[in-house]
Amino acid sequence: MIKASSRDIIKNLNEVNEAVVPLFNQTAEALIAIHGNDAKKALCVTLAYLSGHYKEMLENRSLLTGQEKCITIEMKMNKPFYGVSVVWSILKKFLPTNITDQIYGMRAYKDLTGAVFDIRDEDIERFEDIFNHLRDE
Repeated sequence: MIKASSRDIIKNLNEVNEAVVPLFNQTAEALIAIHGNDAKKALCVTLAYLSGHYKEMLENRSLLTGQEKCITIEMKMNKPFYGVSVVWSILKKFLPTNITDQIYGMRAYKDLTGAVFDIRDEDIERFEDIFNHLRDE
């Protein structure tokens, strides 16, 4: 959710008229000073505030079921497939059993060009490492 909000902020920043930017110089300098002259931290704090997710750390939550500590993954295919068994086969081929046993809620796209499913947030880093490595080969 926070990543999506951040993407929206970045997209909307493209609409800022360059003529209004100098009006915020003093505020920007003050923010950077407040954060120990760390411009990156000042920007991160500002983005957190703009996103509306700044009071407490949010738990990951499934987009499919709303269950906490789960992340919804989208897997797209180059061509249509015949059922989610194809997606399961791919997952089981490359992921360890302790991860695939915890994947649930799989749903195929209507046009069968992809699927979504939930994975525990504790498994997401390993999942991404494996599939990013495969993509880079």
